[in-house]
Amino acid sequence: MIGSLRWSRFPSVTKSSRYLGMAIGIICLVPATLGVVAAAFGWLPHDPLQFIGESNGGPSLQHFLGCDSLGRDLLSRLWAAAAYFTPPGALAMVVALSLGVVLGVAESLGGRFWGAISSWCLQVMDSLPKFVLVLLVAAIARSNLIWIMAAVGATFAPQIAAAIRSSVERLRAAAFIEAEKSLGVSMTRIVFFHILWGHARHVILAQLMSLMAYALLVETSLSYLGGELGVQEPTPSWGNMIALARDGVFTGNLLPAIIPAIMISITILGFSLVGQGLLQLWEERA
Repeated sequence: MIGSLRWSRFPSVTKSSRYLGMAIGIICLVPATLGVVAAAFGWLPHDPLQFIGESNGGPSLQHFLGCDSLGRDLLSRLWAAAAYFTPPGALAMVVALSLGVVLGVAESLGGRFWGAISSWCLQVMDSLPKFVLVLLVAAIARSNLIWIMAAVGATFAPQIAAAIRSSVERLRAAAFIEAEKSLGVSMTRIVFFHILWGHARHVILAQLMSLMAYALLVETSLSYLGGELGVQEPTPSWGNMIALARDGVFTGNLLPAIIPAIMISITILGFSLVGQGLLQLWEERA
């Protein structure tokens, strides 16, 4: 009786709920994805840098979401900000994945010497406060988002390495790995093709989704703070859009501040839900 009450109170996650969570996450990412596509193909409604409307103008047929305090089209700036963040965000993923793969594989298969060096590097990187290190790089690099996102990727590398190390150690003694070795398949192919891609890609993708959510939070936070830490005006960023509109909140002009805040929230939620869904699917198949 007690056991049944416990299970009814804390139900297990079903496959349908996993897919539902991933579906919601994908839907949350649709607005930002539309922005990236629209900016890439030149489909923005207006030039995001031009002053073409009234200050804090409301939604209209010409400006679907209205204008900011300088008369620039909000929708165009929202979408342009998503496109501007995408390449640096992708760089953060590349840096985290490259460092994570190298250090994770070296720690698992590099022998005593390289394994000890890799383990020491990961411990040092993991012990450093992530956001403090990113702030330090931002203070040095000013508003160079490339260096800032590279630092974000480097601070996230230990989590990628931990996932890779766990997968390698769990599978390297498996029967199919021994069969591959007996057939003369190189260890490099076994690690990268059969272990990392064949069995660990879901957990790696889940970690990369978490990285994108964290990178977006860092970028928008720095851009909001200003002071040459993040993306500077007139280049659009959801963070500096909120910073520009914060004074208007007290005079009733809520849309220029609320809309980018909603975009930040749903995009981070989308990355988190997709990553969590991928991880749950990997755990189910493992």
